[in-house]
Amino acid sequence: MQPIMIHLEGIHKTYAGAQPLHVLKGIDLDIAEGELVSIMGASGSGKSTLLNILGILDDYDEGDYYLAGTLIKNLSETRAAEYRNHMIGFIFQSFNLIGFKTAVENVELPLFYQGVSRRKRHQLAMAELEKMGLTDWAQHYPNEMSGGQRQRVAIARALVTRPKIILADEPTGALDSKTGIEVMELLKRLNREERITMIIVTHDPGVAAQTNRIIRIKDGVIEK
Repeated sequence: MQPIMIHLEGIHKTYAGAQPLHVLKGIDLDIAEGELVSIMGASGSGKSTLLNILGILDDYDEGDYYLAGTLIKNLSETRAAEYRNHMIGFIFQSFNLIGFKTAVENVELPLFYQGVSRRKRHQLAMAELEKMGLTDWAQHYPNEMSGGQRQRVAIARALVTRPKIILADEPTGALDSKTGIEVMELLKRLNREERITMIIVTHDPGVAAQTNRIIRIKDGVIEK
């Protein structure tokens, strides 16, 4: 049995407002180290909130979240940022690249926040771009690249800190189907070869079918 990477117990989340919104209603979930899972659910089901909690971008109201055996609860912004920087890589549907920075500068960014020296940052970022087949595009800006190339830059940026977990929010959502297949093949290979725990939020059954396990969320609870 692989050790548990993520353990959620009785997670509740309500957003305050004139009409308080109870989004997550007691989530219990275990994800093992090196697993490749997808989270599916209709719009408003709570899957994005769940992803934000897993990524330490949002707090929860009740329950416990253990990440690699550590309780993630009421962390200071500094501690939360440390965990995010060292443990978690993020991939977004809209790539979230910085338009005025080149591919290699975008990939270097998380290392800058870790205080890695300029030369070392460049070296590590170039190594990741090479793995993505993008060495020739290192000095290009995002608007000079195709969607698939931009997503590969985003994947290189997520991997450059050697995270334990990749959280991917609709990683193929903005891509044509052929490029989407290539990106999924790449994510599966990284999961297989580097044993990175991978959690993919998707509404595409074709993407979900390629993961080892599908977690379905409906009205704030996981469907058994």
